[in-house]
Amino acid sequence: LRQWKCKFKDYINSLMVREAPPPDRLCSVCKKDGVYRCHGCFNEPLFCTDCCRIQHQRHPFHRISQWTGSFFQETSLLKVGLHIHLAHDGTPCPSSSTDYSSDVFQWSDTDDDIDDDYPEGPFIPPVRDPDQPAITIVDKSGVHSLSICYCHCPGALSRDMQLFQAGLFPASFTRPKTAFTFAVLDDFLLDNLECGTSAMNYYSKIRRLTSSIFPLMVPDRYRELMRAARQWRQCKLYKWHGFAHKDDQPKDGDLALFCPACPQPGINLDLSTGTVTQSDDTPSWLMTRYLVMDGNFKAEHMHPVNPSDEVSLMDGLGFMVSDDRYKSHLAIARDHVQRSDCNNHRAVNQANASRQRLEATGIGGCACARHGCFVPHSMVDFQKGERQMNMDYALSQALNYKTDGISRAITFYDINCQYNKYLKDRIASSMYLSIPIGMDIIPRNRFVARTWTSRQLLCPGTHQISSMGPAG
Repeated sequence: LRQWKCKFKDYINSLMVREAPPPDRLCSVCKKDGVYRCHGCFNEPLFCTDCCRIQHQRHPFHRISQWTGSFFQETSLLKVGLHIHLAHDGTPCPSSSTDYSSDVFQWSDTDDDIDDDYPEGPFIPPVRDPDQPAITIVDKSGVHSLSICYCHCPGALSRDMQLFQAGLFPASFTRPKTAFTFAVLDDFLLDNLECGTSAMNYYSKIRRLTSSIFPLMVPDRYRELMRAARQWRQCKLYKWHGFAHKDDQPKDGDLALFCPACPQPGINLDLSTGTVTQSDDTPSWLMTRYLVMDGNFKAEHMHPVNPSDEVSLMDGLGFMVSDDRYKSHLAIARDHVQRSDCNNHRAVNQANASRQRLEATGIGGCACARHGCFVPHSMVDFQKGERQMNMDYALSQALNYKTDGISRAITFYDINCQYNKYLKDRIASSMYLSIPIGMDIIPRNRFVARTWTSRQLLCPGTHQISSMGPAG
């Protein structure tokens, strides 16, 4: 920073020089009069109108500014006559009779919601021309209004599929007026995962990128973003898990990944004999599944305003259990109201705490006790508190997830001392609960798991928990 203080003046002077065009103000391609500066191209070159249109035929989402004689004013590529041609590798459709030879596309402001004295900006309201429709396209660089030229050849795909093949996800399917680039959908999903960014905050950023002075004048596509992001996530999951080119439908938990280090027969564990028996030299921990059970009361969900409008895209295919079968289990399960006789555990004492405005008061499930990876298709909603009927279903699904040949499961739970008293009776009396044949369940309290984890961090060479008694 001391060096920066000496150089600050030079840097700020250079920054101000970049705000002005070069003295000759020539196009970087044809050396004619340059009036447009592209902020997406490297070094922000100047272009004339023709070169700006030609150079950005493959880069339609760059942001440009026009020289007014005293400063650069943000504008849109729509003004230089840029058209996006679909289905013919960027060239005009031979079946179309529209003439695209005009240098500048004739645009007009037809949006009644925008004041007449509103200054020009990077977003220009769509032109209502049936031959050259302009749609709203949301990209990482902002919200754009661009002219879309569809293919009209015999047998051409529908408009939404033409957009999708060009890397644009349509917000509707009949007459799409809005589309999202694949890049912005990937960026949102990554921001949502790593930074916890909500769809509202993310789109607010996109609007401010488009117009930092009047962000509220940029079209609001927040609801469309939420819907398109869910659809895009489903497409990506089917692709990543190998179901994009298969006729087979994924089964429960097939669109989620489990811990790669935990024993999974047929995946990272070879059980060629096909039986649950194991040889004497096989370490016991190799055939043991370690599970930790717990609930989270921060993940609340309110009752939907219109339940009939709720559509599930991946019911039971990820980490959450299938809704219909889970509700059938809850309908016949008996609610055992009991208080802990050994400790003041909130998970037991508040098991029947209810809040009427909430559809789900929290979630619970099972995870790998060694590495913290959640078990697919083992996460459940709580209707009241952390009731045994909820955790019974989660544990049953976790014990049946890729455990063919696994002979033992060790479960860690805060209230295992109370939870396991009648676990086998509850499982035996329910048609929706089951334990793999031949599997032993050994309950442990979670404080033992924390102690063992600390021991592993201090002594990485120790891979057994023989001090825990019969766990092996």
